[in-house]
This record gives sequence, structure tokens and C-alpha cells, in this order.
Amino acid sequence: MKFPRILIKAVIASALLTNCNNSNDLNPEPDTLGFESSSLTKKREITLEFIDLMQNQNFKNKTISLLKNQEPSVLLSKILNENSEFVSQKKTYSNLVSEATKSETFSENEMPEKIEVLEVWMHNSNETSDFSNVLFSFAPDGEEKDWSVIEAYTIDKKIVHLDAKTPPNQPVIVIETNGFETLKKEVELMNKQLRLEGVQNSRFDKIGNNFNSLAKMSRNQGLETTKLNKIRLNDDEEPWISGAAEIYAITSGIKDSDNSPEIKVIPMYYLDHDDTNYYPNQILLFWDDYKYQAANIQLFEKDDNINYKELTSTIVNGVFQIIGTISTQPWVNALGQVAGAIIQAMPDQWYTNNDDYVDSFYTIEKNKSYTDYYGARGNAKVNLAPFFVASN
Repeated sequence: MKFPRILIKAVIASALLTNCNNSNDLNPEPDTLGFESSSLTKKREITLEFIDLMQNQNFKNKTISLLKNQEPSVLLSKILNENSEFVSQKKTYSNLVSEATKSETFSENEMPEKIEVLEVWMHNSNETSDFSNVLFSFAPDGEEKDWSVIEAYTIDKKIVHLDAKTPPNQPVIVIETNGFETLKKEVELMNKQLRLEGVQNSRFDKIGNNFNSLAKMSRNQGLETTKLNKIRLNDDEEPWISGAAEIYAITSGIKDSDNSPEIKVIPMYYLDHDDTNYYPNQILLFWDDYKYQAANIQLFEKDDNINYKELTSTIVNGVFQIIGTISTQPWVNALGQVAGAIIQAMPDQWYTNNDDYVDSFYTIEKNKSYTDYYGARGNAKVNLAPFFVASN
């Protein structure tokens, strides 16, 4: 799921194919226009193996029960673990366990080139309780603006095609590799890389998000922060198969008299859907990190398998390119240029299937509250307020 772009989307020339009721008229061959990626092939294989297990009614019932309570998804490994007693196809089950576990694990010092964590979520816009005709699917390859049909399968593995833009009326279980769980790990490794590059202090490295510990470390015997109390994003018109949005914030400020930047990536796991108010009470700015009493908050969306290492390096390189030119400028000028460098470093294809630019809140002041405050693009509206975390 993505949010409106500055650029006007290209008009899709081909007529959109309708839902599975017309599936018999469709070409059942996947990706007839070119070579498909190994990732797409793997998702199809995993989906078909998952269908094999779902043919056991007990397995199916337990899985649907888990997915009904998804927030916003369920790890495939969890589904397999909690359904182990209902498995008769041991080889298929073992293979899926291996794939699910492999996607979740890497050593503490490892920074893999690509992260794809297997998880499962369910589209059920009508909130039906009848799952006799449930379908199984996964996101296509390529750019979302070019998607016209979504490949899906029935419980007996018959292929159908769904309209990419119009959500189907029946429930669809989706195998996801670049969703909520992937974002968790990518944010962790992006911050690690920012620390290695020297543009983030070691606060998160040492104590994570333990605010009591943060307060004890603060030179003020407490922690001065700015907290996000409310946020709302505008409507989007993206394919339903993309599921819930994966939004993260990049915060930036000036940390010393040389105008050196301090940059953090902060996940916003709760921010799933557009046109909805969220009340996260989430701390976004830690004022001990900055020399001056203003900072930036920029929102981006992750819903592709873009290489997080390349993205982080590109952001750092873009910021470092301007440091030499801003070291003698007034700090407030430097603050704006750091935020601009972060945007410029993002992929050119914001309007395609890459990390998307959602909005920017520039020069947020330390002791100031903001109510129903729109970002520069008018795409996000927030309530922000100073918040002091006292030490014990």
C-alpha cells in the first residue's frame, strides 16, 4: 500500500481484468510477458505447498483463526508451529519450516544483502465467516503501476486471476516476503549501518527503547523528547495485494558545531492504513541527540525488496556530499539541507514499487506542540508534543 505521489501516474492502457468470476477466460500461464524472478517463483512454490497443508480442515481452521487476529500479519513459522499436530504431509511441512526459519534467522554480526521474512496475512474486506472459497495469492513482480492482474489459487490449486485494483469480495490468504516482519529487521540493520557510518550515536545500540535506561543516561537526569500523539495519512489508490503499509520515519538533526548530522530510522509498525487516525504515543525525537533545538521528521513507506544496505549507504553518501558545503553555514540552513539530501538520496521511482516518500515535517522545535499539523506535502497530519521522561 502506498500514498499519493507528486508525480502523475501513467495511465494503464489495458483494461483491468475483473475478479475470479471471469477467471476461465484468462490466460493461466504466469508472467507471459517476460522472465519472472526467482523470488516470484519461490513465492509460488511456497504458496502451493502451503495449500497442500491447508487441505487439512483442522490446519485450515487454526490458521484462519490466527489470521483473523493478525496485527497485521502472522509469521509463517508461527502458523506451522501451532499447526504441527495437524500435519500429515511431513515432507511438505518440513520444507516450509526450513524456508520460514531460514528467512528469519541471521547472526547478530551479519548484515545480509537481502531480507525477505515469510509471513501470512488475510484480505477479508467483507469480514465473511465463510472460508470455503478462500483463495491463496502473493504479490507480483515489477512496478505496482503496471500490475493489472493478481495470480491466485483455489484450495484445489486451480489458478484464477484477480483485478489488481479492485479488491475481491472473497477472502484471500496472502504469502508475504516484504512486509511487517521484514521491515522490523531492516530498520534494525539500517540503524546499525548508520552507526557504523558515524551519523548515529550509540544510544539504541546500548539500551534499545528502554526509556527508564534512557533517562538514567541523560545528562539532565531525565530525557527530553517529542512524542507523536496522533497521525493520519491520506487516501491511496494502490493494489490491495500490497496489504498494510509499512511506514518508517527518518529523523535528522545537527549534533555539533560542525553541522554534522544525526540520523535515525524509527519504525511505525501500527500505521497500517490510510484515512485512519492512529494514537501511538510514540517518541520520535530525542533532544539529547542534537546540539540545537530543532529537528526534522520524514516519513517513508517500505513495500518492496529494495536493498536496505544500498538505501542506507545512498542516504549517508548524499548527506556527506553536502557536509563540506554547510559546515560554515547557520545551523538552521544546514538542518534543512540535511533533510533535503535524504529525500534526494531516495530512489527516483518513488511513484513505482520502491520505498516511497510520504511526507516531511521540517524544523520541529523542541518545546513546541503541534496540533493537526500537516507535513510539507499535505499527505500526513500529526499531533506532536514535548514529553519529559523522568528518571527513577
